[in-house]
Amino acid sequence: MFRVLPAIPTELLEQQLRRAVLDLLLADEAIDKDLVAKLLSWQHSGFSVDNQVRIEAGDAQGRQQLARYMIRAPFSVEKTEYKAEPGVIVYRSKQHATLKRNFQIMPGAKWLEMLLQHVPDKGEHLVRYYGWYSNRARGKRKAEMADAETPARVDDGTPEQVDPEASRAARAAWARLIKKVYESDPLVCPHCGGEMRFLAVIEAPPVIERILRHLGLWEPRPPSQGPPDDDWPVNGQIPLTYEPVPAIA
Repeated sequence: MFRVLPAIPTELLEQQLRRAVLDLLLADEAIDKDLVAKLLSWQHSGFSVDNQVRIEAGDAQGRQQLARYMIRAPFSVEKTEYKAEPGVIVYRSKQHATLKRNFQIMPGAKWLEMLLQHVPDKGEHLVRYYGWYSNRARGKRKAEMADAETPARVDDGTPEQVDPEASRAARAAWARLIKKVYESDPLVCPHCGGEMRFLAVIEAPPVIERILRHLGLWEPRPPSQGPPDDDWPVNGQIPLTYEPVPAIA
């Protein structure tokens, strides 16, 4: 059940956020207690909190936009351009109010260093769900619904027969998931646009090679290797001097 709570003053949220961040840095031994006490004594906390964004009960589009903002990528590939000769990255975005420009130029290695800060550690989750939306709660509801809708099977000693309708439904679900992820229907012919049928899964390498050679698509690729050292520009190597980069994205 969801209940409407009164808006929490931003001053209280700001103080709680500052305390949580400082406790996290102190636990990781990134700062000491003396520095924490000094930061807490400042008149201005150094943090900014805003809670003015509200989503009404029936605003489905607003909820979708908020979710996209929360899990958005750290940068846009379309806005990124690599200049190979000078070894720099050019990132273009909207006009920055202070810098009066809509781009930022940085060495390639510095860009990689900043990007790696957004790569989560192995097993680390960036989005967490709790309560009604947690994996455990959703799995429990799914199992209860399946138990309620699936009739008990009576074992009469005869071998189990494959239901053609269930098999077709499984194939349809497979195609639907592929279309959802890759935005391409795998059961639509790319030449005539007609519907194709799923016949079999071919896993034997000789058979795969024979089919691809017959279609003129056999192009075996050599094993992937790391780029040679001389391809990386000299001026893109670490160490680099630190230059603050404003958040213009």
